[in-house]
Amino acid sequence: MAEIKITCPHCLNDNNCFEEKIDLEKFSSYICFNCGFMSNSTYTRDSDAVKKMEDSSTELMRDIKFFDYEREIFWFPTILNMGKFGMIYPEGTPTNWNYKFASIRKLTQLEKKDPKYKGYEEVLDIENAKIYGQHEFVDACYDMGIITDEHIDDYRD
Repeated sequence: MAEIKITCPHCLNDNNCFEEKIDLEKFSSYICFNCGFMSNSTYTRDSDAVKKMEDSSTELMRDIKFFDYEREIFWFPTILNMGKFGMIYPEGTPTNWNYKFASIRKLTQLEKKDPKYKGYEEVLDIENAKIYGQHEFVDACYDMGIITDEHIDDYRD
């Protein structure tokens, strides 16, 4: 496996976009930590993989995906669900959207009595999600805790 910096075909950032190659399988995955778009080499036009991705995507994700003519693949905004760290996701309309980071919070004693929370101690705090701009995906990753203080400056231009 090899990780290579590339220029993002969506936001044109050349510092925060990476291709991970698995040569034996002739497979590549891509993620840009600036704009948050991701793809892989199976997301080709009319492929089963891209149809499956579209079927499991929100309407917003389908509306703002784009085609990379150089690699001949589709890119989608990332939904990053990291369990106890929380979730980063796009929200809005095609002309006015942003990323949100929802952290995990402990249920209150009153919430614990609610049948919809039966058996749970924590919940994804969607109501208090923090908002990030379309080119602040790395900041959401930092707040989530998956990019550390030691490395954050490597991602900032």
